[in-house]
Amino acid sequence: MTAVVKHATRKPLEVTNATAEQAQARNSRLREQFPARAAERWWSQTAQSSEETLRRLTAPPFLPAAKGTRAGRRRGVTKLLHWLSSQPGDTWQQRWMATGAEDLCGAAWVELPQRWLSEHGPSPSHDREDLTSGLLMLICGDVIRPGLPWMLTRTHRYLASVMAEVRDPDGFARLHPLAAAGPAGSRKDAQIAATRIATLLACKGGRIGDITVGDCVELVDTQRRVHARGGQKKVDFYLRLRAMGIFPEDAPATIRAFGLALGQLSIEELVDRYRIRCQPVRDLIVDYLRERQPSLDFASLDAISRTLAGLFWARIEALAPGIDTLRLPPAVARAWKDDLKVKKRTVVGPDGKSVEVSSPRLNAKDELMRVRAFYLDIAQWAAEEPARWGPWAVPCPISDDEIHKAKERKRRKARMDQRTRERLPVLPILVSTTDRRRREAAELLQAA
Repeated sequence: MTAVVKHATRKPLEVTNATAEQAQARNSRLREQFPARAAERWWSQTAQSSEETLRRLTAPPFLPAAKGTRAGRRRGVTKLLHWLSSQPGDTWQQRWMATGAEDLCGAAWVELPQRWLSEHGPSPSHDREDLTSGLLMLICGDVIRPGLPWMLTRTHRYLASVMAEVRDPDGFARLHPLAAAGPAGSRKDAQIAATRIATLLACKGGRIGDITVGDCVELVDTQRRVHARGGQKKVDFYLRLRAMGIFPEDAPATIRAFGLALGQLSIEELVDRYRIRCQPVRDLIVDYLRERQPSLDFASLDAISRTLAGLFWARIEALAPGIDTLRLPPAVARAWKDDLKVKKRTVVGPDGKSVEVSSPRLNAKDELMRVRAFYLDIAQWAAEEPARWGPWAVPCPISDDEIHKAKERKRRKARMDQRTRERLPVLPILVSTTDRRRREAAELLQAA
């Protein structure tokens, strides 16, 4: 069980406060100077009839070379338009918003049209693939414009390439020289930047030349709320757009000038990055983190929120939809622990196809310890405040034996020793190369 340590925070120097206030004022001025485009309520493509929309999205430039892809996209567009036609609204955008699909993060939105289609006619086994392809066509064809938060919870394997084909071929062609001018290792960064730019087109409409500085700021602000990681890859797209010359001359050289690195997310924002469906459990995690906050720095608070909201409860809801209690059924607890042991990521193979790769999660027991502390802390606090914590005090699904780390420490030591054995033979080469380059640099300096 964890103990809450009360301490007094050191008061910052007045000059530091003044500097922070000045920076905040500058950032606010920049945001007023470069506002984001407001979301449009009506545009011509979203107001077309079902027949006009289907005809447009199944004609050039929306026709891929592969016949199978062409047929799948046509089926998907037809099914989605059929589903959306059952929703209230005068435009496809209004009907899309009425579906509630954006309340389901990731690929879970497919469940809504699948369920409706199964109730209103035969539902072939390839419905999911068709619907995904159909949605890509509706987005790239500017029939609907999803919200940025929802778009950033999904993977977009083909979004940039299809946008380049059907929306703005010239704009994406201007991005290619920027990618080619960079080092070979930055190819992946160029793909990520292109996807970010395509996401702005999907949500804001228009072409690359229509993107504003404020649109980029809004995107990065949204990424900060819905993503835990990203680093430089989150803002690299801004540098590429600025290099294309589509921003005003007085646009800041870096998007960080807008103060994106200042401030910290609130506890609610940390938890809501993972879109927990059960509101009582979401509120419980927020209360728990707020109780722990006085004894934690922000990095620790961020890590615990990622574990409890993301790796724990969001995964539990995926394994057991509708669950609303911390008392996990044994089968669900076992499935979650097995899922936690493995990390899955999508990589692009030599053939250009995405492949899901699994690898062991090396810190799985650290994550288990955080979840176990969550259960044990609540059990302890329930004795002190029964009305507040008592309803949530249940047996912990993680035993002492499951968090012992003796084997992990031995394995870590073995990995460290193996790295040493692998690198030791090349140490003389490193030393000789360094000495040779040092002598060459000294000779050049002497000659100069």
